[in-house]
Amino acid sequence: MRFKIQLVFVLIMTIFIHSCDKPTEPPKYNQPQKLKLYINEFMASNKTTIADEKGQYDDWVELYNGEDTTINLNQFYLTDDFLKKNKWRMPSISIQPKRWILVWCDEDSSQGLLHANFKLSAAGEQLGIFSEDGKVIDTITYGPQKTDTSYGRFPDGAEFWKFMIPTPNNTNK
Repeated sequence: MRFKIQLVFVLIMTIFIHSCDKPTEPPKYNQPQKLKLYINEFMASNKTTIADEKGQYDDWVELYNGEDTTINLNQFYLTDDFLKKNKWRMPSISIQPKRWILVWCDEDSSQGLLHANFKLSAAGEQLGIFSEDGKVIDTITYGPQKTDTSYGRFPDGAEFWKFMIPTPNNTNK
């Protein structure tokens, strides 16, 4: 009789242990999606491609809104130094869905709202968009750049980067 009780006990424990071993699905929550605000194209050595409002051929960065809704830039920072994520606070300007906006990187914010307080290095460096709380929105670390040749995503907002004929404020080709 004692043997039967022990056997029943072992069977019950075995069933219990095996039922606890089954993987359970983690709870499903609505995970926040990554904001589709991209550094889409840039030129770190602009000699003749496109001039700003003052007729100057400055470095530039094209931002692309890959969202289906408008994005106001005033909640983001643009930087060329990941240790200074809040280097240049973007102005209260909106980018319409699937559209672009050009930021001049000329260290001369007196020229207008879309003139950042830094220049791009043609030798290569970092470029990033960060949120107010320091979260990464988009970044790139790039190498040496060619004069009057842009470096951009192809197609717009994609992961693939290439040197290209510049298309500021237009679809990358």
